[in-house]
Formats: sequence, structure tokens, C-alpha cells
Amino acid sequence: MILLASFIAEFFAGVDVVRMADFFTRLFFSSATIFILIRFIYYPNNGQYEFLFTLFLTGLIVFLIASILDRVKMEFGFAMGLFAIFSIIRFRTVNLELKDMAYLFTTVGISVINALVDYTMEDWHGLLVTNFIILMAAFAMEKYRPRKTVLKKSLTFTVSGLHVLNSNQLLKEEIKNKTNLDIFKVEIVKISESKNEVTVWIYFRPSEN
Repeated sequence: MILLASFIAEFFAGVDVVRMADFFTRLFFSSATIFILIRFIYYPNNGQYEFLFTLFLTGLIVFLIASILDRVKMEFGFAMGLFAIFSIIRFRTVNLELKDMAYLFTTVGISVINALVDYTMEDWHGLLVTNFIILMAAFAMEKYRPRKTVLKKSLTFTVSGLHVLNSNQLLKEEIKNKTNLDIFKVEIVKISESKNEVTVWIYFRPSEN
């Protein structure tokens, strides 16, 4: 017991207490913010519990790496190369949706902000406000539903004649008759003259029923 106490005393003898307190305060803010983001905002609205592990661990690792880069003197080129390595790492086993990528980017951003932004212990409430703003923005956008929703779909169909392609209005009317959708915009992607088929992007408003 005496040896253990002696070891602990020697281990922490040269530690800067203020700097350590700053590090753990930042770590707490970063971890707490990421946990609230993924558990109480992301998960209830998306339901992918297996992604919680990925987001939290990614945030933790990015925070630790950013803290090291901030506190250890490195050559600028080496630091940029290290960030470049992490920037090319991708999730190759699954296709992430746009919202998942946004949450992943937000997690990384939270970690970097908490690790690198220059806040002192005297004005740590600035860090709290920054994290709060990010959480409120994510929560608000999850709950926001626009009054007018616009959908975009790919459609391949047989046209009555290639002459309708000369008029966007005729093309829209023909697609409306075939689909009964409230189409307001059409973009031609591909034309197959041999099959008399056209592939288009259609933009429409869903019915309120």
C-alpha cells in the first residue's frame, strides 16, 4: 500500500494540475454532448442503435488526437499528413445515408471544438454554450417538418412520341397522366430511341391524403 501511494505520488509529481483539470473538463463536455446528441436526438429519430457505438468512439478518438496535436509540438507537414490519413478513412462495409454522415461530421466537429478552441477555466461557460447551440440545432432540425414537401424520383417510361421531348410542358403533362402525381419539374437523364423510352428525374409534391 505504501509502495502504491509512493508510485502514485511520483507519477503525478510533475503533472500540471491546471492543465489536467482543463483536459478532463473538455473531455467531459465533449463526451456528454456527444452522448446527448446520439442517445436523445439521433437514436429516437433514426433507431440505428448499432451506430451509437461508432459515433461515440469516433468522437472520443478524435478528441484525444486533437488534444495531442494541440499540446505536442509537431512539424506542420507531419500534422497535416496525419489529418490527411484520417480524412481518407471511409466506412466501406455499409452505405451511410446523408443524415448519418451529417451526424458523424457533427460528432467530429464537437470533439475538435472541445479539444482545440481556446477557452480558459475562467470562461468555461463559453464551451457549454457552444455545445448547447449544437445540440439545440440538431434537435430543432430533427423536429422540423416543412409545410410543403418536394420529392425527387427517377422514372423510366415509354413516351407516346419523341416529339414530346421538345416541349417540357408536354412532357410534364404526359407524365402527370401516367402517374397522377403533382409534377412541377422534369429533368431528362437518358433517351433510348430504339425502345422509345425516356429516363427522367421527376419533382413532385406528395398528396396530403
